[in-house]
Amino acid sequence: MALKFDSSEWFSYIDSKAAGPERTAAYNKAIRKADEAGDPYARLRMRASMVVMTPFYDDAVKILPCCSEFFSIAEEYPEAADAEDIFAVARGAVNLTVILPQIEKETCEKMLSRMEEAAYIVRSGAIRRFHESAAEFYAYIDFSKAQEHFDIFEKEKMGLNSQCTACEQSFKVWFAIQKGDMEEARKLAAKIFNGVYTCHDVPWQTYSFFLEHYMDTGEIDNNKKIVEKLLRDGCRDVSDIANLGSVLRCLSHINPNRGVRILQQYLHWSINLWNKHGLYYFYKGAWCVCEAAKDMGLSLFVPQGHPLEKSKISEMADFAEWFHCQAENIAESFDKRNGTDYYKRNLENCMK
Repeated sequence: MALKFDSSEWFSYIDSKAAGPERTAAYNKAIRKADEAGDPYARLRMRASMVVMTPFYDDAVKILPCCSEFFSIAEEYPEAADAEDIFAVARGAVNLTVILPQIEKETCEKMLSRMEEAAYIVRSGAIRRFHESAAEFYAYIDFSKAQEHFDIFEKEKMGLNSQCTACEQSFKVWFAIQKGDMEEARKLAAKIFNGVYTCHDVPWQTYSFFLEHYMDTGEIDNNKKIVEKLLRDGCRDVSDIANLGSVLRCLSHINPNRGVRILQQYLHWSINLWNKHGLYYFYKGAWCVCEAAKDMGLSLFVPQGHPLEKSKISEMADFAEWFHCQAENIAESFDKRNGTDYYKRNLENCMK
């Protein structure tokens, strides 16, 4: 089949755009052009690239249409479907199961099965990556099942399709914290915090994990340095909104006035965001800040396009109630999908 579409030219066009919504829009334009050209190879390659890259700098949920379209095209043109791309898109779809509660549990497990099937074709670290993803998904649902996947993940060899070493190490830290083994978590985090393992998301996500733990256990003094590091380098764009939520939650205790200023600065990130996992942490932090600042005479101005734009809310206590309601609704939707009370208990930790 002759190629009808110059992918290299369009990838150059995409790379020329600023990381964020502008680059995502460039991907969508390139995908439309590939579709118009009718080149199945380019149609699949463009979508696979968008699925892999977009979550690094934009709302990860924007890849959802790409995932479903990719598999439809792959079924129609199996000869054009590269195994590596199939695995990458299946992995991207599985990642969405952790941040989108509206994806039914049965569908989530079908996505996991598709990822596992592709992993055994691709190999080269793909099996390890699958079990890592499965461990994360089930950690919110059935921790014994998550532990089974985690044990296999650790035994499988790394390869081209594994996460980078820094991301894997950070995931191990997160899993140890979920298990309640803080000694192991600190031991694993040492190579991250001393700079041995770093990447686009690490150590920022790792700092956020510890920040949430310290807040849950009331170890306020351990938070201050982490907050400064996250604000300086770990709250770069909307893909870091969960990190920002952890910062806001901490500032509600150590500096509510500053917390309100930070909330004001980044409130626009939450507009039209579909990443419910990230929004949950943001709303949780925003609620804590507004609750702590409700008697301080501070104001919060709603940006254009925000759901509260046309409301008559002006009191900080009312903002606190609204943010809490949003966090509670997301928590309930995740728990209903997962059949657990993980998020309910997580939210209750803020009330201690």
